[in-house]
Amino acid sequence: HILDTPLKQIKMINNINKILYCNNEGVKHISNGRYSSAKKAFRAALVCLKQCEDQQHQQEVVVDENSPCHQQSCPLILETYPIPSFRSKSRAEDDSQQYMFRNALTVQMNRDVDTDYNYLYSKIGAGLTAIVVFNLSLASHCNAERYNWSAADLKKVVKMYSKAWEALYNDSWLLQHHQIHRDTMVLALLNNMGGIFQKLANYQKARHCFKSLRKVFSSKTAGVQALRPDAHYGMMMNALFVDQRNTACAA
Repeated sequence: HILDTPLKQIKMINNINKILYCNNEGVKHISNGRYSSAKKAFRAALVCLKQCEDQQHQQEVVVDENSPCHQQSCPLILETYPIPSFRSKSRAEDDSQQYMFRNALTVQMNRDVDTDYNYLYSKIGAGLTAIVVFNLSLASHCNAERYNWSAADLKKVVKMYSKAWEALYNDSWLLQHHQIHRDTMVLALLNNMGGIFQKLANYQKARHCFKSLRKVFSSKTAGVQALRPDAHYGMMMNALFVDQRNTACAA
């Protein structure tokens, strides 16, 4: 079955375009320190993602992965967007031992690709959800970093990062078409969750995150090789700091 009427196709197209718009507006808000506005935009994108999922289920869209439609070129363009830190100097000094990866992701429609909207959501839904939830998590993390480090706030951020991880686990689109960006998200999730667990003094979970991070680094995938030297250094210093703390506690 497909979205067999123009009205249904238009609804799907509008929802996907709104998802991209809200996500990219949210990224702009984060970069300007407007975290509440950013979170509002990302949540609006998630509402549209849910509407796309409901529409797909109602239409019983069945995807044949061998069909030409499913194997068409990637219809979306991803770009990383560096987010500045708005911490005060004293806060920056307090947290100087911890590196936070703060690159969000923007998504644009590739107008050079002939897109079949009947199958688009089924193809990109999980990956797009992972991107939006990751950006939402990053906005919440930046907010906690700027204003406070309360345990309740940080636990909420970890929960959101975990949801982004789950969505990424169900993704095949990013894996096939955007390996570098997917690898970057994996590295960011492991590093940032590990850093939060460290702040919460949950060193066992922090150690697990950074152990997994080192395994990803050792794989030398395209995303790992594309990582900026300062990001690579910061993540490895986080892992080393947790190891040193564990050694000191054991002693």
